[in-house]
Amino acid sequence: MTGVIIVAEKGSVARAIAKALAGKRVEVTSVKGHVMEYSLPPGYEWGRVSPVEIMKLRRFSEVITDKKTYHKLHRLFRNYGTLVIATDNDSEGELIGYEILKIWREAAGRQAPYFRMRFNSTDADEIRRSWRSLEKTLRWEWVEKARFRHLFDLLTGAAFTRLLTQSTRRKRDVRLISWGSCQTACLNFIVEREREIQEFKPRPFWYIKAVLETGGGERFTATSKTFWDKDEAGKSYAEALETEQATVERYTEKRRRIPRPLPPRTDDTLRDLTKITGRPASQLLNVMENLYAEGYISYPRTETNRYPAGFDFRTPLKAVLAAGIAQGEAGKPQPRNGRLDDGAHPPIYPTSTFRGRGLEGEVWGYIARRFYANAYMRDAEETVQEAAVRLGNLPLEASGKYLSQEGFYGVFSYFRPGGSKIPELSPGELLRVVEVKLVEDRTKPPPRLSEADLLRLMERHGIGTDATRATFPQLIIDRGYAVKSRGVFKPTPLGFSLVESLRKADQRLVTPETRRMVEEKMRMIEKGVERLEEALEDSAKTYENLLNTCRERIEEITTSLAEAIPQQARQKTGGYSKNA
Repeated sequence: MTGVIIVAEKGSVARAIAKALAGKRVEVTSVKGHVMEYSLPPGYEWGRVSPVEIMKLRRFSEVITDKKTYHKLHRLFRNYGTLVIATDNDSEGELIGYEILKIWREAAGRQAPYFRMRFNSTDADEIRRSWRSLEKTLRWEWVEKARFRHLFDLLTGAAFTRLLTQSTRRKRDVRLISWGSCQTACLNFIVEREREIQEFKPRPFWYIKAVLETGGGERFTATSKTFWDKDEAGKSYAEALETEQATVERYTEKRRRIPRPLPPRTDDTLRDLTKITGRPASQLLNVMENLYAEGYISYPRTETNRYPAGFDFRTPLKAVLAAGIAQGEAGKPQPRNGRLDDGAHPPIYPTSTFRGRGLEGEVWGYIARRFYANAYMRDAEETVQEAAVRLGNLPLEASGKYLSQEGFYGVFSYFRPGGSKIPELSPGELLRVVEVKLVEDRTKPPPRLSEADLLRLMERHGIGTDATRATFPQLIIDRGYAVKSRGVFKPTPLGFSLVESLRKADQRLVTPETRRMVEEKMRMIEKGVERLEEALEDSAKTYENLLNTCRERIEEITTSLAEAIPQQARQKTGGYSKNA
């Protein structure tokens, strides 16, 4: 057998490779993501063993989930002498590459040679560079990291989901009550905020607002301090009404630099795009992956916000200029770099011009504009005005702000700051009092969380990865644990009850600290400091203790859950996947 076969993770990537390597004697094909997955072994089906027995498992079955692709590869591999794995350049792509390698060894023999092809965009030049620098093996630390995540999520998700579901079914007819260490921690943020809102007690307060006018006829508004006592506020208001002129005591202007955006990581991009488009992060990540696969942006799963030394800015610049985003000469790139580098991928950047519209056009446009703003535009400058005014014995304050240097906002205008100017004032200047009002208001509870808020909290607390965080907000909606309305999340009675009842048993069942320990295990595996088996043993024991705590309080937990399930929704509640 002779010849080389290249296997990509997606069909569109395979087409890009074939086009870039046209003329070379290679066959290019693809899978559709994972071909295999881990499952509990025979004998561990629902109702056969207790959830505690599941937590003691350390051996798992590997099942073929895409039989059509499996048989296609098996058939093709018999005709070739060398395999090149060209899956995505991250730990999940490495695991898919490992699945492809297993099929290769079944079909071509354990000694049949293979190589790993790595690229961060489907730009033809980068693919050809990757072809000239093939690696001789997989990154096994990445494989083990991804395997650990799959096995841990399978083990804990199955055990806790079965315990909660089977126990609740004794009280109510319910399909599934799903639990996962990431999804439940994400839900906990929403429930915590809802509890703060419910427990919030509004407090009345008062302030005095005056409309003042300069000698040149320019008007602006100044306000007093907050009064917590109504009588004190009324007395000051009465005195202010008797005063016809106010005096300027102080006026200052300060210029504040607004730095241009950093090169985008996955988390940054998704947070911004959820605000800009109103679409779920999971949908936006899919759009980004499609743009990558079709050759319009670099690999979209990255934790890096700095360009590597020697980065070629010409290709992305050409894509941006062809889209008409910037005019004239771009000059020399002078990017503002961050400090983060995942060691595998550059930041996200455009690789060719996308001329379509719709959501894909919005996403590509954001990435292209951010690239140009970062590398070719100047920082912006904002002028902040502050004034102190005295109305009789009452001190008032006024402020304003405006962009004094537009800078990068000329291209990247998504979060252009608002604000309005106040007149330039001089100490001692007299102002005519146009109107004085006593305003009553009440303190407000904290707002509910947006999807951008959730993504930021998950990253801050180490929940999930740049590639997985986007899935959890939508997942808890699909599970029936939360609803999203007007861009913010609110827990359903079931979601609230799930978190509160588990918290009473042991707060580690819902708070992010325990999952953060698991994420740290993954980082240790990736660094080669800890073996998968050791990490899984330690993590499983921690969660086995939590499972036993949950079992001890299961009557109280399931009573609360059963009461929270509306009669009409009992057949639709919950859900479970091994990646929960």
